[in-house]
Amino acid sequence: MVSILVPVYNSEKYLSFCLSSLASQDYGLLEILVLDDGSSDHSLSISEEFSRRDGRIRVLREKHGGIGRARNILLREARGEYVLVVDSDDALSSPDFVSCLMAAMDEYGADVVASRTLSFRSRLRTGRKVERKIYSGKDFAFLMTRPLGVFCYSHSRLIKKTLFDGESFPENMIFEDVVTMPWVIKKAEKVVLDSSTVYCYRINKEGLSHSPFSRKSLDEMEAYWMNEERGIRENDRRILKASAVFFLTKYYYYYLKVLLRRMGIKKYSAQFREKACKSWRNLFL
Repeated sequence: MVSILVPVYNSEKYLSFCLSSLASQDYGLLEILVLDDGSSDHSLSISEEFSRRDGRIRVLREKHGGIGRARNILLREARGEYVLVVDSDDALSSPDFVSCLMAAMDEYGADVVASRTLSFRSRLRTGRKVERKIYSGKDFAFLMTRPLGVFCYSHSRLIKKTLFDGESFPENMIFEDVVTMPWVIKKAEKVVLDSSTVYCYRINKEGLSHSPFSRKSLDEMEAYWMNEERGIRENDRRILKASAVFFLTKYYYYYLKVLLRRMGIKKYSAQFREKACKSWRNLFL
């Protein structure tokens, strides 16, 4: 069975679009878990209406605790051997999305199958591009942490649920998947990157993801710093150095050029200056 996990918080504008793409999936052994994280809009009623129409959709409700906590609860509730995380404003491009990923999973004996991701704002543009690449979990995890790599998203990847054993998403930060996903993927024996399937990622200009002068910038740096620290603990020099490069890139862009000048949050100056110095040292470990 495949469990699709959808954390929801005040997503009424795009939620029907998302759930419609999930309900259209033709894979037989499928459950769709929707967790409403204390929404104050109509997200819960939209989810419940979809659940009444489609018995595969199960709706959970929690007090607002953030995206990390919501994902942890969904993982605990999932009954499938494989899990796929979908953001509540995104969509799967075709009804055979899950079927294609499972076919690749079975054909290659993989633990993870990643789809291609296309970003959009309002109008979807998708197309088939038949190409598959095979990686070890360690190599793919490294690609996830380096600048201009495949990024540390939790979405767009069908993952064997047991890879999450011993892992959890941090519950008090925005970039919770950056901290968690490389270490989940690293456990995989084999990862398939399947470009024939497309995950549609919405660029939400109204949300945090496009507000560069916010606390989000600091959270992003903190996430890569946490990966550096874990890289030291686990003696993973590749992830350590890739995360150090990413941290320093974000540090000098966001912090020196943007944050201090435009936001005046000087109280973070010493804290992140010290971490930047350690990151430089980490590059030469």
